[in-house]
Amino acid sequence: MIVADASPLIALVKLRRLNILEDLYGGVLIAPAVRAETIDAGRAIRDPGVAQLDAAVEDRWLKEVLLTDDERELALRLYGPSRLGRGEAESIAVADGRGMRLIVDDKEARSVSVAMSVEHIGTAGVFLEACMRRHLNLAELETVIRDLGQILWLSPTVVAEVLRLAREVER
Repeated sequence: MIVADASPLIALVKLRRLNILEDLYGGVLIAPAVRAETIDAGRAIRDPGVAQLDAAVEDRWLKEVLLTDDERELALRLYGPSRLGRGEAESIAVADGRGMRLIVDDKEARSVSVAMSVEHIGTAGVFLEACMRRHLNLAELETVIRDLGQILWLSPTVVAEVLRLAREVER
């Protein structure tokens, strides 16, 4: 089980790879603000990709969780003074409060996660993990990383490291 922020979910939907999360983690928790940013906003603009999220919710591996009082308080503290969005703040609070790993791509959110000792992974890391666990082969990883780079900015250093690590596993 893992907690996900909105941007990785959106990227995975655009790549038609959302189900990789179920394959890797069994289940994904999302905070209310993440649901609003993904499912509700997707419906509002009639985005066809929202069907993937709806199917995941219906299959019960993508689950919205209600924040505990402590998680809500932490999310509010994170959201106020920082440049974090509400979804990122709630996601970090849920991951922290439940001792779970977080999927997040935003640089500020990753920095806050590090400062709070919240284990996290980015979307590129999810694909690397999928390759290492044999859900993707090296050619598929190379293609999906290239495609991911068309959706969100990936540091050339991150791309090189992901591909280097995957090639080591392939040997």
